[in-house]
Amino acid sequence: MELGCTEEKEVVTKDGRKIGILVGAKVDTDDWTVHSILIEVTKEMVLELGLKKSMLKSPKTSISTSHVSLAGDIIQLNVTLNELKDHV
Repeated sequence: MELGCTEEKEVVTKDGRKIGILVGAKVDTDDWTVHSILIEVTKEMVLELGLKKSMLKSPKTSISTSHVSLAGDIIQLNVTLNELKDHV
């Protein structure tokens, strides 16, 4: 099940690159665990990550929670931008 966010937070890679805004999460309703986060990717990162452009809105991608190292005022990933390209 996909859940939306009440508070949008910036998502930043290990090497300090802002890739987008946290907009939700995917939850397994069998055991109520969050398996991945949903990110609305910035226009600049769409090309760098090799994602499809959308005409009307920013594309979203999901990233496994195993790649999250910190969740506070921002969401800090434990992978660099280059490493992230292999996971989106």
